[in-house]
Amino acid sequence: MMKILITLLLAFSLKAATYDVNYRGMTLGEITDLSTIDELYLKAKVTSRVARFLLGKDNLVYYGGEKPDIQKSKYKKDKKMMLYAFALSLKERPKFKKVQINDIKNITLSCEGNACEFIYYKNNHIDGKGKILFDENDEFVSISEEKSKFKIVRQ
Repeated sequence: MMKILITLLLAFSLKAATYDVNYRGMTLGEITDLSTIDELYLKAKVTSRVARFLLGKDNLVYYGGEKPDIQKSKYKKDKKMMLYAFALSLKERPKFKKVQINDIKNITLSCEGNACEFIYYKNNHIDGKGKILFDENDEFVSISEEKSKFKIVRQ
């Protein structure tokens, strides 16, 4: 019962806030609903005129699992498993968890306090890493991946 209550509270708190999507320091768009993270994708409305011109679409969809079908969207595949680490940190917040993706790829997630760190390995070498931060009320604040300079931050 407690898990259901926590999940519902988390879902409502995620829907209330809006988040900026930044890539290499440039704000591309805005996410208003993080509940789609359970399906391993996030949809952002493109707010930057430059980004909208370059993308030629109204939405940017960052997906890790099956590609969703959303009209007028530019799709970006999550190759570093950032969305999987994000979804896992929202559900469990494990002290340490290693997930084998295939023979040559795996991801580790370690959480302590209000922060989680994820590391993506390919051929036993670090290929990407990032941080997921929460505030004192256990609400999501930001996620960032160092190599690609991709960041989602609460406004």
